[in-house]
Amino acid sequence: MKKSFKKYARVAGLLSAAVIMCHFATANAESNKKTTELEISSTSDGNTIEIIGADSRNTISDETILGKLGENPKQDKMLNSDEMIKLNPKEIAAEKKVDEDKKKAEIDHAESLNKGIYDLHYNELEVLAKNGESVENFIPKEGKKKADKFIVIERRKKDINTTPVDISIIDSVTDRTYPGALQLANKNFTENKPDTLIAKRKPQNIHIDLPGMGEAATVEVANPTYSNVSTAVDNLVNKWHDNYSGGNTLPARTQYSETMVYSKSQIEAALNVNSKILDATLGIDFNSISKGEKKVMIAAYKQIFYTVSANLPSSPADVFDKSVNMDELVKKGVSNEAPPLLVSNVAYGRTVFVKLETSSKSLDVEAAFSAALKGTDVKAKGKYSDILENSSFTAVVLGGDAAEHNKVVTKDFDVIRNVIKDNATFSRKNPAYPISYTSVFLKDNKIAGVNNRSEYVETTTTEFTSGKMTLANKGWFVAQFRVFWDEVDYDATGKEIVTEKSWEGNGHDRTSPFSTVIPLPANARNIRVFARECTGLAWEWWRTVLDDKNVKLAKEIEVNLWGSTLYPAGSIGYKN
Repeated sequence: MKKSFKKYARVAGLLSAAVIMCHFATANAESNKKTTELEISSTSDGNTIEIIGADSRNTISDETILGKLGENPKQDKMLNSDEMIKLNPKEIAAEKKVDEDKKKAEIDHAESLNKGIYDLHYNELEVLAKNGESVENFIPKEGKKKADKFIVIERRKKDINTTPVDISIIDSVTDRTYPGALQLANKNFTENKPDTLIAKRKPQNIHIDLPGMGEAATVEVANPTYSNVSTAVDNLVNKWHDNYSGGNTLPARTQYSETMVYSKSQIEAALNVNSKILDATLGIDFNSISKGEKKVMIAAYKQIFYTVSANLPSSPADVFDKSVNMDELVKKGVSNEAPPLLVSNVAYGRTVFVKLETSSKSLDVEAAFSAALKGTDVKAKGKYSDILENSSFTAVVLGGDAAEHNKVVTKDFDVIRNVIKDNATFSRKNPAYPISYTSVFLKDNKIAGVNNRSEYVETTTTEFTSGKMTLANKGWFVAQFRVFWDEVDYDATGKEIVTEKSWEGNGHDRTSPFSTVIPLPANARNIRVFARECTGLAWEWWRTVLDDKNVKLAKEIEVNLWGSTLYPAGSIGYKN
C-alpha cells in the first residue's frame, strides 16, 4: 500500500514540475508572440515526464526537478507565489482511518446509552411471560373394570401461575449464565435458553460469600467473559481453601420443594426446572400418569455451598465500555420486546432430584410420599407403609461428587435418604456446581422473574374392590329386608351413567334363623339397607329396625337383626 502511495506521490510531484515548465513555455511564447501547443506525457515507470512543444522536447525527472530548483530566481519566485498550485504528496488514507477510529473510541456514549435504555418501554411480567399448555378437551371421568376392581380415573382442569426468580442451570447454558453475563429478556430466556448480549465491557467486580475472606472475597475481572469470570471464581475458591477454610468443610444451605406430577408444563412451573432434563434423568412416564396407571412425585433438594454475585451498576452504561452506543445494542437485539438483563448472582452447589413412583390407586399416595421425604416413620403408619412397599424410588445428583451417586434406583427409601445426606458439605473432594442464577433488568436492577402460566389436568385414580353383603335374622320375629344400590359407569365423553339395582329378595318375610349373601360389584354406589320386623301389634304391625341410606362398599358388609318383637335390634358392620 505504501509503495503505491509513494509512486503516485512521485507522479504528482512530476506533474507539478510539468505545470511549471508549461508556465515558462507559455510565457516565452507570449513574449515571442507565437502560438505554442504543448503535449505532456509520462513514461511507463512514472519516473519522468516529457513536455513536447512546437520547437522543443523537454524531459523532467526527479533529478531535473532537484537540479532546476534554486538556480533560476524567476522560477523560485513563481514557485513561492500565492497563485501557484502546490501538491504535497501524502500517504493519508491509512493514517486517516486510524485517526478516525481513535477519535471514535475516545467518544463517551454513556449519556446517550443510558437514555436509550431508560427509554425502553416494557412490562416485566409480560415480556417474561411463559404460557404453557392450554387445556381444552379432556375426559373428566373414566371407569375401567378389571376382575374384581373398578378403577375410576377423574380429571380436573387446574391452573398454575408462578414467578420464580432463581432459574435452574443446565450444562448447555453455563456459558450464558455466569455472574455478570448480559442477556436478552425474550422468549428464549423464559425457556432457559438465554440469548447473550455481547459488547465491549468495562471491568466487573464479583463477590463470593464464603466465610472469613473479608475484602479478599471481591475481585475485579478486567474483561468479564465466561472464561475470565470462571477463572476468577476458581481462584477465589482455591484462595478460600488455601487460606480461610482452616481445613474445614462447609455445610450446604438446603432448599426443598416437592410436587405431584401431572404434566410437563405443570412440573416446570412447580419446580422451576426444564421437564426435558427431569424426563431424561429420572425417566418420567407422563403417558402412564395421564392414564391414571401411575402416580409420581418429584422432590428437588437444592444444596447451596456458596453464591457469587456481580456488583449491580448504578446506571446501565456502567457495564459497557464508553465506545458502545445504543445503535450497536439495537443491532444485537435490544428492544422493547427484548430489554437487556444482567446476571446478578449464581448459586453453586448440587441438586438432588428424587422420583417417587407407585401404581397404587390409594388416595393417600401424596401424603405417604410427603411423609417419606420429610423423614416421618412411615412404618408406624400401616396405610403409608403399604403404599411405599409398592413403590420405587430414583435419585439423581447434579454437582458435587456426583460420580458417587450419579443415579440410584431402589425400593428402599432409606437409600435415597443417604444420597441426600451424603456429600452435602463443601470441600475440595466435593466441589460445587452452578445450579441456579438470578438476573436483573439493566434499566432499573429489578429482578427478572419468569411468569409461568399454565393449565394442566390433575389426574386422580380411585380403585374400588367388589364386596358382599350378608343379611341375617337371629331375632324372635318375622323380618323383611330391602337392599338397593346404584351401579356407576361412564360413557365416551366422561358422562356418568347410573343404573339402579335392587336385591331380588326385597320385601319377603324372613323368619329366624335366616342368612343370605348378596354380591356387590366394584362399581356399586349409594348402597341403602332397610329392615323391619313384625311386632304383632294391631296399631304397629311393622316396626323399623334399620334404615341406612349411606352404606359403604366394603369387602364384607354384615347386616344383623336380633332381639324380640317388642325389643328388636340391628347393626351394620364392615370387614376389609
